[in-house]
Amino acid sequence: MRLSEAQRSLFFRDGYIVIKNLISCDELETLREHYANLVLGRVPDFPEQHVSRHKPQQAQQLEASAPHGKRHNRRDTQVFPKGEDDYNAQRKIQVKDPIDAINKVNVPSRYDPVFDTFVRSPKIVDIVADLIGPNIKLYYDQVFAKPPYARANRYHQDSVFWSFFASNFQITCQLLLDDSTVENGCVRFIPGSHNFGLVNWDHLPYMLTEDVLAQEVPVPVAAGDATFHHSLALHCSGPNTTSHRRRGWSIHYVSAETRYIGTPKETEHIKQLGCLVGPEPVNGWPLIRGSEFPGCV
Repeated sequence: MRLSEAQRSLFFRDGYIVIKNLISCDELETLREHYANLVLGRVPDFPEQHVSRHKPQQAQQLEASAPHGKRHNRRDTQVFPKGEDDYNAQRKIQVKDPIDAINKVNVPSRYDPVFDTFVRSPKIVDIVADLIGPNIKLYYDQVFAKPPYARANRYHQDSVFWSFFASNFQITCQLLLDDSTVENGCVRFIPGSHNFGLVNWDHLPYMLTEDVLAQEVPVPVAAGDATFHHSLALHCSGPNTTSHRRRGWSIHYVSAETRYIGTPKETEHIKQLGCLVGPEPVNGWPLIRGSEFPGCV
């Protein structure tokens, strides 16, 4: 699938776009089945460390939040949508379905051939190429799961976590495995915020003033739909106020022409993540399309 010029313009105006029906119903069911295999221990070589599980007894181990404008709260430098405190009691209850207890699954594409096929699919990669060019590498992929009554996720830019790239322009495709609604915590964007530049965590609460937060756009999408967003786009997600899970598979792509500038500490951390196919980050990430370049990722 290729983007129209209007879609490309919309992406670079707002910092994100929505693609409806990116995958078929059969493909969606296949991904759900293979997700279950990973998290339920049916893939013997999949490390347990790559699965984060909700622990009800730890649900309240956070400092109290304070109002940050009319519709958001703040905890230190974290700003997030209001509403999660109404479900403190529900989060203390052990869920019945073990799949509902999953918070996050890291690098499924490295251990499951179906996930690996999708990160290389022209349905996704053609769109990424239209945005960042023909030479593409996979940085990382992870399924973000909101269990029933899960907390909100703070406002952030992906690039804040990826300072080891000598570029602040990567693309994330989030492919929804479940319907994503306002009620169960869909992603929210501030259109045009990728033009703000990289915002330090300490400055973020002062960037997110009431007039900026008033521009927030919730983006509900159906299972099988996807969003593509710029790594500088400010985004968050609301709390899950329902008894149903919400899963979104985030696939992070980087131009193969991007230089790696990580510190020794960052390099060691990246090696532990399990996302490399080479011994070092320089020329060490999986090539998805196009060519590699000396000294780059």
